[in-house]
Amino acid sequence: MKNSVKAFAPATVANVSCGFDIFGFALEKPGDEVILTITDTSGVTIKKVEGDCGKLPWEADKNTAGIAAKLLLRHLKKKI
Repeated sequence: MKNSVKAFAPATVANVSCGFDIFGFALEKPGDEVILTITDTSGVTIKKVEGDCGKLPWEADKNTAGIAAKLLLRHLKKKI
């Protein structure tokens, strides 16, 4: 069984016409890539952040990806 999964979310361009968000579209690049790995330790730990010039927090409670991961685990009632 694999213990890792990788996901890519493309950046978007919104408000490209008359200010309506429905005219937004996804770009092939840039975007965000997340690799989630299940370990023997419970909780969410961020191991690496690239391309942000040191601006994004590594603390899971202060990082939007970390917060989302923690909320998903809580919703699924998983203690991994």
